[in-house]
Amino acid sequence: VGPVHAGIIEPGHFRFQCHGEQVFHLEISLGYQHRGVEKALIGGPDQRTIHYIETLSGDTTIGHSLAYAQAIEGLTGCGVPLRASVLRSIMLELERLANHTGDLGALAQDVGYLPTSSYCGRLRGDFLNITALVCGNRFGRNMVRPGGVMFDIDDAMSGEIIKRITGIFSDVKNAVLLMLDSAMVVDRFDETGVLKKETAAELGLVGVAARACGIERDVRFDFPAGAFQFSQIPVSTYSSGDVFARAFVRWLELQRSVEFILGQLEALPDGLIRVDVPPLKKEHITTSLAEGWRGEICHSVVTDGNGKIAQYKIVDPSFHNWYGLAVALRGEEISDFPLCNKSFNLSYCGHDL
Repeated sequence: VGPVHAGIIEPGHFRFQCHGEQVFHLEISLGYQHRGVEKALIGGPDQRTIHYIETLSGDTTIGHSLAYAQAIEGLTGCGVPLRASVLRSIMLELERLANHTGDLGALAQDVGYLPTSSYCGRLRGDFLNITALVCGNRFGRNMVRPGGVMFDIDDAMSGEIIKRITGIFSDVKNAVLLMLDSAMVVDRFDETGVLKKETAAELGLVGVAARACGIERDVRFDFPAGAFQFSQIPVSTYSSGDVFARAFVRWLELQRSVEFILGQLEALPDGLIRVDVPPLKKEHITTSLAEGWRGEICHSVVTDGNGKIAQYKIVDPSFHNWYGLAVALRGEEISDFPLCNKSFNLSYCGHDL
């Protein structure tokens, strides 16, 4: 799948050591583009900085821009209005809804179950359209900024979002339950790509991959910030560590994200959506965490004596989880690789920074 990859995603190199159809070991090599994003962030923040952040991993625009905004706010001592914090959390969960729905459809496609695949592909787009309704961009660009957000949700828009989410989720529920009720699908998912809880903990897995192994690890619960300090989402886990578990955890998170968004929209606090951000403090360091839809996002920033960014380190959840995929393939049939790969659904560009 490199140096040119199918579609528009970045290249990656996968080398299988096999005996017949059985995989002994999988070596994964990424980073062929050498994007240099972290180096480009040094000397900022400037007009380009936010655009680098929003395109770190395009399907996680809200997650990464939230981690960045929190880091800048930490370096300036800037407080964020409550309404802005709630709007950020709503957008973060909308991003989770869209991607989890798309992943469940893709898993159905990889085992040849077309009803769920067709429905979820369309429904993912419907969730993305809600994000576009709020900020004008389906991936959430131009929404989150240091000090708050750029777009508000008024009463009319709130009512429209509630109406849309309720309808879309009803269709998602029908499509997902149809798949999970299929003996053929469950047979393919069950005991495929198994990762033990102990192994997942040793590898430091995060997000869906960790929670599907029974590990209760979620930034929204462990290190709550913003609206999650006042309205927490239960951690969704399953214990089998296989493709079924990774699919089922996504389904659980879909339900809880919908419940969270509807609850927040019905009780949006009044107030400002953004405040001015002071200059960065000189010779300071901060670390910011956010729970993206793939898992824990970490941004660590160091400033120099002039109050500019001296070092910027980004850890996308894919950094932790790619090796989990390699270990999960050991002892599997090589024909199971596409299904296992999709059950993790990790980012190439998020790894190549």
